[in-house]
Amino acid sequence: MLKIPFEKQPRHKQRLVLPLWRSLVLCQLVMEILFVISLSFPNTLSADIGIRYDVSVQGVTDRELRKTLEAVSDTFSLQKRPPASLNLLQRRVNRDIPLLLKVLKSQGYYGAKVTAEIEAEDKPIRVTFRIDMGHPYILKSINVGVPEEYDALRPRLPENRELGLVLGDPAKSNSILNAERTLIHWFKKNGFSFPSMVDRKVVVDHKERIVSVAFHVNPGPPARFGHTEINGIKSVDEIFLRGKIPWKEGDRFNVDILTDAQKSLLATDLFASVEVKTSETINEAGRLPVVISVVERKHRTIKAGVSYSTDEGAGTKVSWQHRNFLGGGERLDLMGTASAITYAAEGEFRKPDFIRKDQSLLFKGRIADDHPDAFTSRNLSTSVYIERLFAKEIRLGGGLAYKASLVEQLGEEERFGLLSLPALFAWDTSENLLDPVRGRRLTLQFMPFYGTFGDHLGFVKGYATYSQYVKLTEKPLVVLAGRSAFGSMAGASRNAIPADERFYAGGGNSIRGYAYQSVGPLEENKPTGGRSLMEVSLELRTKVTDTIGFVAFLDGGNASPSATPDLSEPLRWGAGAGIRYFTPVGPLRLDVAVPLNRRDTIDDRFHIYISLGQAF
Repeated sequence: MLKIPFEKQPRHKQRLVLPLWRSLVLCQLVMEILFVISLSFPNTLSADIGIRYDVSVQGVTDRELRKTLEAVSDTFSLQKRPPASLNLLQRRVNRDIPLLLKVLKSQGYYGAKVTAEIEAEDKPIRVTFRIDMGHPYILKSINVGVPEEYDALRPRLPENRELGLVLGDPAKSNSILNAERTLIHWFKKNGFSFPSMVDRKVVVDHKERIVSVAFHVNPGPPARFGHTEINGIKSVDEIFLRGKIPWKEGDRFNVDILTDAQKSLLATDLFASVEVKTSETINEAGRLPVVISVVERKHRTIKAGVSYSTDEGAGTKVSWQHRNFLGGGERLDLMGTASAITYAAEGEFRKPDFIRKDQSLLFKGRIADDHPDAFTSRNLSTSVYIERLFAKEIRLGGGLAYKASLVEQLGEEERFGLLSLPALFAWDTSENLLDPVRGRRLTLQFMPFYGTFGDHLGFVKGYATYSQYVKLTEKPLVVLAGRSAFGSMAGASRNAIPADERFYAGGGNSIRGYAYQSVGPLEENKPTGGRSLMEVSLELRTKVTDTIGFVAFLDGGNASPSATPDLSEPLRWGAGAGIRYFTPVGPLRLDVAVPLNRRDTIDDRFHIYISLGQAF
């Protein structure tokens, strides 16, 4: 604060000095307020009092490289905060030149030149960075060296391509740095827990426009896994947890399987956090102790959900899950469903690591009263199933199942007892169950059935579905999703097969715009189901904010009485649009669809669907 000295004056002089002092204090106060405002709104005030300018880059055709150059440049990033004078603008431009050269060298343009021009007579002032990229320098040689005592390692050292480097390619600094990290990681995967980069030499020959790279690594002492200590266990069986550890004491050290162990333990859904650490030193026996620290999560979960569609009406589901039922990661799921078309109670028990680590034993049971428009079925089913995980994306399963049912359709009631041997193949590379944006899903099911009520009924049922998801843009997020399904039944006539096992099309998870199960063979305007099924769907999904998205879709398909789709029958098509509200659990969807091949007296003009998760 500016201080004004004040001296005692005669009364007649004080009347003159005091107003002047107050004026100076008031001016100082106004200046300080303006200064604070300028800090709070720099873009607004500085734009009014600064040197406005336009800026461009010439000589760079690569779009991504241009974006990188603009990102590191203060002249670009501070354009809305113009400098107060031409001299300050010149300083800003001069500071950018070495930064732009650094980016160009990182992309292999070691001979690049950058100049800048400021055309002060233009309004606004024009700033132009002129770049002569020259020719990219190429990788001439790559050498990896280790101390003499590790000569036995030399034949096993990774090839250039394993490091992400290719002789003759541009010598990009990011590629060289990534190669260094990959090289260190290679030693950690091959028994050396504490390797270090002793030296990295990058020699640039400007005359020949070539770059030579040499890495010199000290692997450090070899290590083997030592004792594994587990901390934080409360209710989970330690034997089960140790069964998830992919190494044994004395195995050669491999840093990758430490990460695998962490992922495997988190995948059980038994732990809120899992930390896997090694000791900082190798003991005298050449062993590296490991400490696994876990924090158990709550093992019981209650869920409830509701759905609504104009064809199926309102529905609700309530489920209870215990993820550690017997202490060894066993999972018990109980679920109840109530809607306008079904009342059902279901249960599933899963025993992980059955006989082998990647295999589970499943028991399933269901009792239901299903009463859609096509049929009514009071049924009881049970199955025992073995499921094995191949790699991270493929599941195979098979087992034994039995279903007893009382089925009525078109006034005729029949009893069935069906023994089956279901088999499953599932391949899933998508990253999210309810809202995938990339990847694909393929499911193949095969089920031979045999009647046990002395009716000599026997048939085979197969079903296949494939979905693919392609991210078109990141911001805004736009995803193109497609789905196709095919089903076939052989070995018995359509009327001999129970109505609750036949194929039906139409509804919120099939062909939107048509009522549930209404697409296919009809009798008295009632669906009777078919022995084959064909469906296709296409969706364009966009996410405009963190919580709101929109969808446009087209569905088509049909069910046929023959074992293969009857191509002479036209497919029924439905189209529509929807809105998505994204929650932490998954997207809540609202779809409105209209039938494009509307049948008089059968199809409504539109249908509305509300549920959790994308349609497929």
